[in-house]
Amino acid sequence: MIGRQRSGLVHRDRSVILSSWERCQAQHGLEKHDRQRETVIRRERVRDSIEALGPLFSACRSQVQHIFENIVGSGHAVILTDRSGTIIDFSVQSELEALFRQSGLRRGADWSEDYEGTNGIGTAIAEKQSVTIYRDQHFYHDHAALTCTGAPILDVQGDVLALFDVSSIGRKDDQDILAHTRALLEMSARLISRRNFQDHFSDHWILRFHQDADRVGLLEEGLLALDHQGRIVGVDEMALGHLGGQDRAALMDQGIEDMFAMQADKLAGHLFDAGRQAQQVWLAGGVGRSERSIHARLVEPCGAARDKSGQIGFVSASPRQTIRKSLDGRVAGGSLRRSIKGTQSQRGDEGASAFERLIGQDLALQALAMRALKLFEHDVPLLVSGQTGVGKDCFSRALHESSSRSDQPFIAVNCGALPDSLIEGELFGYKAGAFTGAQEKGFKGQILAANGGTLLLDEIGDMPLSAQTRLLQVLEQRKVVPLGSSEGIALDIRVLAATHQDLQALCAKGLFREDLYFRLCGFCVSLPSLRDRSDFADLVARLSGGRVLDHCSDFSDDAADMLRACAWPGNIRQLKYVLKTALILADDGPIEVEHLQMGAIRPVGSVGSMGGQPCSESRVQESDELAVPAHAGRDLQERLERTEREAILRALGVAKWNVSKAALHLGLSRNTLYRKMKAYAITRH
Repeated sequence: MIGRQRSGLVHRDRSVILSSWERCQAQHGLEKHDRQRETVIRRERVRDSIEALGPLFSACRSQVQHIFENIVGSGHAVILTDRSGTIIDFSVQSELEALFRQSGLRRGADWSEDYEGTNGIGTAIAEKQSVTIYRDQHFYHDHAALTCTGAPILDVQGDVLALFDVSSIGRKDDQDILAHTRALLEMSARLISRRNFQDHFSDHWILRFHQDADRVGLLEEGLLALDHQGRIVGVDEMALGHLGGQDRAALMDQGIEDMFAMQADKLAGHLFDAGRQAQQVWLAGGVGRSERSIHARLVEPCGAARDKSGQIGFVSASPRQTIRKSLDGRVAGGSLRRSIKGTQSQRGDEGASAFERLIGQDLALQALAMRALKLFEHDVPLLVSGQTGVGKDCFSRALHESSSRSDQPFIAVNCGALPDSLIEGELFGYKAGAFTGAQEKGFKGQILAANGGTLLLDEIGDMPLSAQTRLLQVLEQRKVVPLGSSEGIALDIRVLAATHQDLQALCAKGLFREDLYFRLCGFCVSLPSLRDRSDFADLVARLSGGRVLDHCSDFSDDAADMLRACAWPGNIRQLKYVLKTALILADDGPIEVEHLQMGAIRPVGSVGSMGGQPCSESRVQESDELAVPAHAGRDLQERLERTEREAILRALGVAKWNVSKAALHLGLSRNTLYRKMKAYAITRH
């Protein structure tokens, strides 16, 4: 079977390559032996393309790292491009980076087919399908040492959104290796396409289906998006394949009852009553029923339509009847029980801003966030600090999007990712010819790009001292002077800085300018670590598509206990990918311990936070009337901890060791109580 598939791919690729060569000559006017041009580098395109992808870029970048980890040591590079073929992310072994750069494979390089001829990036984009271009199958002789496999990520219209590519130089991989690489890329591309489809249609009903009931919920399933009248408004590529390659435009705006041999309201009731269990339904118009059956399940939208009693509805186009299920009712088959409040907290209340959804249900974080937003609106510079993975960049972006400047640019600069030699040009811009290698038209710089909006200086602790001096001048004078220019340009920007380091400690060591620290830190927003948040169960629900931590049909008791006991050194980022892996491995069943892939967990070892705060707030808190003094005496601290332990033991005794009841009595969340029990070594024995 594998041999036949590989043979089919080779045959298909030959046809694609021949078509590409014809386009290169007839449409693009390229000559096979005449390539003398330098690789086009589009630095501004990289930034614009990353911003255009939005949150999807992080998911794409994660997949690039996943692919790279699977092939590391094999001499291949993993590449992410935008829809036009410009490279926007790139992973390769450091010792091979120079070799790939010499071949034109570098961030910002244009590998569209009309510029570089037949190649794994440009040709896959032109054909909207995966392709492998092996060595001399490239149009230009200059690329004959390359082997490139590209797999496009498609948007909801079936157009290319981005592309994954794996390339090698001088290797002669056999067809089995190439087929494996291609399958890995196609799977990653399908994952991102699927996520984009679900995000795009998050407020619509999603019909998930496959001919095989066991594959509903896996990557092979097809997805249809339906509006509240039961009309098809979205069709993904897998759905087109399962429906016999029908034209997407022909399916759009059809009533769902036109596709299935059942009225829309009855179909909705049939599928929704089954919960997560896929049900067999029949496609309309088939003569042989056994050939026209599929298995499907229906997933309600995030903002499901509700009547006054808190019910959701799916309305058929004809007749207009409503199938309703109470949100706090139990769905047949042991699936999730939800309350109206629970659903809103997991998915975000209607009308809630991105900022409100991001900060979740933790009251302390909500209070901190509201104060930060108030100060931000009054142009007080904020320093966002916290451990790795707590969401400093997401918090900063949400702060901007909730402010009066939400319609203005948000520019994020990772100060730790830019070489010392380039950071000043990247930040402050430069005129044409300002230095060797400068762009012909010059570059306005990231600070000027943020004019009118917000500038985030991420990992500010890694900024070189030379750049710190210029940055301080810019912030004080509210004017930027590009390299090679003598004229300043007036600025109107709000400044955010983010770091996981202790900047005051860096100042004491002479590694960070103290005057710049005070200019950036008008107020320190210290984001809590994951295990110090009181809304852990809510975060789990939001990151797992609505699964409830305390419900046995969603998490086994052992799995729930493991999640609560973990110290989460990687914070929300770590939780996100642990749950993502578990959801894939669980195949829509309850998440078990073996699905979590956490290895030996790091238990909570103390009541306080892990390590010291990355940003000292002692100076800031002088003007903060709500601040708590940091200098509590040792004896007082011991008495407080002893009193707290006794209170917990009393509450557990009254509740007969029912942790949920004891937490309610103490006014704590359940996961906070578990954490304190672990810290105080409280067990039922």
